[in-house]
Amino acid sequence: MKEPNLTGKEIKKGNVYETERCFSQDDFNDFAALSGDDNPIHVNPDFAAKTHFGATVAHGMLLYTGLKGFLQNLFPGSVQLSHQMMFPSGTTANETVRYRVEIISLDPEKETIKMKVQMLRPCGNSGLDGETLVKWEGLS
Repeated sequence: MKEPNLTGKEIKKGNVYETERCFSQDDFNDFAALSGDDNPIHVNPDFAAKTHFGATVAHGMLLYTGLKGFLQNLFPGSVQLSHQMMFPSGTTANETVRYRVEIISLDPEKETIKMKVQMLRPCGNSGLDGETLVKWEGLS
């Protein structure tokens, strides 16, 4: 999915931006090696198959990193000032997920954008829900 190349004049309350991403088991394993979080729920398919998830699930911070990359593509050079996130359902390997960002409010004087953020799984459940506030000089 082609991501928009935004200018500050195009950013309005209510605007929604989306992109898709698919995380593989190799992504889970690489993130585990990088982060040191090698919990078997993330990296051991045999173990994970016996859990209520039925398969390995993504690290929450891996999902957040995908969101952070999307925000950087939308708002190059932005700085994330705060975020609140929950991971309500497990995201399994090889699911094509959809990141969704909705503009809640803008403060051009402070160059800040408050957004509702989500990552939706193919089944319709949310794998990530929250809000974030970014500072973006491109807003002014």
